[in-house]
Amino acid sequence: MRVLLLTTFFAVSVAAEPQSTPTPPSTPSQSDETVPREFQSFAQVNAFRGAIDDPDGYVNLRSEPRVDAPVVTKVKKDEPFSFERKESAQWCKVKLSSGAGGWMHYSRIKLFFTKSDLPEKPKEGDEIDQQAPEHGMNYYEVTQAAAGGDKAALQTFFSVWDFADGAGAEEHTGVISVVIHLIGDDALAKFLSEQSRDFRAMVKHSFEVDVTFPFETTEYFRRHFPKTAKILY
Repeated sequence: MRVLLLTTFFAVSVAAEPQSTPTPPSTPSQSDETVPREFQSFAQVNAFRGAIDDPDGYVNLRSEPRVDAPVVTKVKKDEPFSFERKESAQWCKVKLSSGAGGWMHYSRIKLFFTKSDLPEKPKEGDEIDQQAPEHGMNYYEVTQAAAGGDKAALQTFFSVWDFADGAGAEEHTGVISVVIHLIGDDALAKFLSEQSRDFRAMVKHSFEVDVTFPFETTEYFRRHFPKTAKILY
């Protein structure tokens, strides 16, 4: 199963950029490839893909991890980039597709995904694809439909959490992140508003298992999925 884990990025509307510590964190060299979730415990710094989420439509990329550092360039809305975040660091190391690099406060970054980040057709060894048929489900087809906003598919997709376990649950967690970012806050909030309280509680629980890694779940949803957050939190 091919899933780029959040991976495919966060921001908050504030009047001024957040304050920082003047000393940049020491960050080892990393490739632009996203580190699969199952290997993250072995990596000092994980690489992800993100984009800004800011009402101004841009965020300053700075030469050092502090608010008064010189501006390298302005990063515009819908401009994907790779970034690294070391544990709970306030500033993330960012690299643009142009090759320019710098620092951005974590609160300005939202995880970024495309349809190519959805799972490919099942291959031998994909745990979730082996578990799903036992419950009358074609995981690949359900995931594709859910990412397109199909309500029946979304109900089935989120219900996978009821039976997924082990490696299958880990795989599904990564796919949840991709799906919710593809359908967006408006569609996700509308869908959840039409579901039962128990179903929403189950979805909320599924979100709390590293779905927004490397960001804290509740804070992330309140910043980047505000309509959904009002329903779940």
